Amino acid sequence: MKKRSLTIVVLVIIVIILGVIIVDFLGNRPDRRGENPYVLEVKQYREVDPELISHREIRNFSLGLMIASDMSYYNQTLYISGNSTLAVISLNGSQSTLHEIPPGATSLEVDDENIFVGFGSHVAKYNHEGELLQQWADLGERTVITNLAIKGDKIFVADAGNRRIVIFNREGELLGQFEGKVESDDAHGFIVPSANFDLAVNCFGELWVVNPGKHALENYSDDGRLRGFWERRSFEIDGFLGCCNPARITTMADGSFVTCEKGMVRIKIYDQSGKLKSVVAPPDLFNGEEGKALEVCADENDVIYALDFEKDMIRVFEPIAKEQ
Repeated sequence: MKKRSLTIVVLVIIVIILGVIIVDFLGNRPDRRGENPYVLEVKQYREVDPELISHREIRNFSLGLMIASDMSYYNQTLYISGNSTLAVISLNGSQSTLHEIPPGATSLEVDDENIFVGFGSHVAKYNHEGELLQQWADLGERTVITNLAIKGDKIFVADAGNRRIVIFNREGELLGQFEGKVESDDAHGFIVPSANFDLAVNCFGELWVVNPGKHALENYSDDGRLRGFWERRSFEIDGFLGCCNPARITTMADGSFVTCEKGMVRIKIYDQSGKLKSVVAPPDLFNGEEGKALEVCADENDVIYALDFEKDMIRVFEPIAKEQ
């Protein structure tokens, strides 16, 4: 009798435990959960004061079946790398051209002499007729080339995989590298949690590198000495939020910076000291709460060209004329 009673008690306990598990499971289904009191509400940060907006989208054009990877502007022409293709799109009405390149292009940069294309772990040099002139040495298995910048005879290569900037001359000779470290106790070097690692040379010949984990833009000498920086970590419109931002940068004719963020996508303009000047494109122009940063270029008239990877198109933003 005692044995039977003990068995009943054990069964009751098992039933109670199973009941608790089932109730907990049903209560934690996505459609049954209550609101998370700790969730970050970013809706308020999507709103932008209309007075801050300096540009308007005037047109866009589709890239068709091309899966683009990067874009560069030079002399009224857009150069776009993609799936086994280098597209040269003239903005002055002349005929555009397509050149065949190997698959895997990740980045490119152009000047009056050459077109340089990054292919993951190496760089290739082309002439303006699309002819391959050189393929430079492979930089190793961990290398992830995310962008290039040209300064005279030096080519700076951003390697997100090794968190470094590699320096070549135009003939592909390795001149050196640096990791953004300075001689101080609080030196962090480049903090690159993902493949978002950009750089640019401005009109004054200054090399600027994004330190994405610090939400900073850093100015370096040609041999990798830190000369100055500015940092904007903030949820407000004048800062960068989320991980690895700004994801893309370019510079304008007066030395100002154009930035684009991933996550909450928005395009903005900062002066050389890091003060927000204006907003080119607010988040509402881009679909979804989370998105991929657009590649951005600027011409001599402050027109901003944005390569929208998710829509496979180039979007053109023109300055809004201010009333006198």
